[in-house]
Amino acid sequence: MRNHSYLRFLGAAALLAAGACADLDVTNPNQPDIKRALGSGEDVKNIAISTMNSWYLAQTHYEPWTMLSTTADMGTSNFGNFGMRFNNLEPRAEYVNNSAGGDRMVTERPWNGYYGTLGAANDVLIAIANGVEVPNGETAKYKALAAFAQAASLSDLSLIFDQAFVVDETTTGTTPEFKGYKDVAANALAKWDALITSLNGTNYTWEPTVLPLSAGALNSSILQRLSNTMAARLLAYTPRSAADNATVNWAKVVSYAEKGITGTSGTPIDINVVGDDCNNWCSLFVYYNNEPSWMRVDMRLINLMDPNSPSKYTGTMPPKGSSPDARFESDFQYHGAVIGDPARGIYMQSPYSHKRYRFHARTSPTSGEGPAPLVLGAENDLLWAEGLIQSNGDLAKAAALINKTRVGRGNLAPATAADGKAGLLAKLYYERQVELFNTSGIELWDGRRTDRVQAGTVRHLPVPAKELEILRLPIYTFGGVGNPDRNISESFNVALSQALEVARQDIAARRSQLRAATTQGFLR
Repeated sequence: MRNHSYLRFLGAAALLAAGACADLDVTNPNQPDIKRALGSGEDVKNIAISTMNSWYLAQTHYEPWTMLSTTADMGTSNFGNFGMRFNNLEPRAEYVNNSAGGDRMVTERPWNGYYGTLGAANDVLIAIANGVEVPNGETAKYKALAAFAQAASLSDLSLIFDQAFVVDETTTGTTPEFKGYKDVAANALAKWDALITSLNGTNYTWEPTVLPLSAGALNSSILQRLSNTMAARLLAYTPRSAADNATVNWAKVVSYAEKGITGTSGTPIDINVVGDDCNNWCSLFVYYNNEPSWMRVDMRLINLMDPNSPSKYTGTMPPKGSSPDARFESDFQYHGAVIGDPARGIYMQSPYSHKRYRFHARTSPTSGEGPAPLVLGAENDLLWAEGLIQSNGDLAKAAALINKTRVGRGNLAPATAADGKAGLLAKLYYERQVELFNTSGIELWDGRRTDRVQAGTVRHLPVPAKELEILRLPIYTFGGVGNPDRNISESFNVALSQALEVARQDIAARRSQLRAATTQGFLR
């Protein structure tokens, strides 16, 4: 059995089985332990490389990101795919957390994807800690990839779910414990700090296939700057409400962002990943969200850019709008027609689509190809600017950061320090919604922390029902008007402990049966 590795997803049954099988006197050559599976440095190198791809695919999949965009009233669709329809209902309904439900993959996909990545990354780090060396003295170089995938996976688990398991290469024992999202985020932030420090003074360059960036081959500088941006966005997007948002250490956000992908340590860059027709690389989020026959732009966003356009589609086709923002023409398309069944909700329809990344969209001649956004430089700029504003820092600098896209792409009147904190924040939030739309999937994260989502909108997702069933725990969920956010309670952890004890007893019984069978010669 593979000891101390957490593959696919972290279920208590899987953990306990791993721990229990470790001391059985039964050899299973089809499931070698980590010492044999990762016994060579080449194995370690290859798995470290693979973690970058598996993290990217989870980060850019249509589940949960299309659902999170629609429930944040940024994208809109009433098709029954990917959790879009039922989580776009008005008034908001609760997310149906059912292991047999049609929307189950909204939670299962990211849960399994990130824990699959985390398990592989942890395996690499365990093997290295056990003395496995990558050839040519490149152990630290490939350890950095696994460390990035580890920190990134924990970050997104904390941003998506209300609670999760925290496991890394130092985890011992077989009893998992749920941690609230704030604890998971704190753990992830510590991983970012360790990785950022470890990259000081290094000069690595990885193969272009590790992460095919439009900015060039991934190297130490890019990885360190991206890690700083990822740390900044983790701090900024973790809050679930405006009250929580006020408690963020915004000075620390500034500290990370000013060393990020548009910071002072190098030429500003966008982190765009070049698609290869979805053979190994493409953003399925961009692939569907820029597809006009699939996803439209919510009228709320159109109204933000053009107040003369209605904020909700009512069944009467509005005329094509206009806006002083140049992106209204460059990034958005008016079709004069809507899609979807009006019986499912006219308010989910819209005559506008997003075309900025149409080249990557499903029916484009170059679908799944070209540089699709992962983290734009503008995102780092806006995190940096918000950190300055919220921490009473340099407002002129904040305005200049906002203006890089507000003026540079939008041709709008520039923001200035004279706008004050409130005025600058209003321009910044506008910029984040327009400029970062359909890029890194932050729509819900940004909306929830500023209380700009509808009443009853989920603030985070629950642990998947399938996982809770494995753990023999009560299934819970979020969403629906009047349904408050659920906090991890003592009773929940008591139930978890009880479930683990039952599982331990089951495994002890199976161990006894196996040993008896071995003694009788039934197992060879």
